[in-house]
Amino acid sequence: MSTIDASTYAETVTGVLKRKYGPLKCAAKLLARAVGSTPRTVQNWLDGTNAPRGAELIRLMQECDELRDEIFRLVEEGKCQKE
Repeated sequence: MSTIDASTYAETVTGVLKRKYGPLKCAAKLLARAVGSTPRTVQNWLDGTNAPRGAELIRLMQECDELRDEIFRLVEEGKCQKE
């Protein structure tokens, strides 16, 4: 990955959420309840239509260790690119 941009971020979030929650029945509803969002918003994240912002991302990272790890990986990757 050469740059960390909005599309990279959105693809990362979507990929992690699909892997972890995609197989679950009512995934959007369950995840929405866990992070205090609406099922439609979460479905947009799962579909890759939108990506979580600010507090939504923090709540998702608290709920999903895999997402937290991937976001931290992107941060570290960005630091390495600057050097």
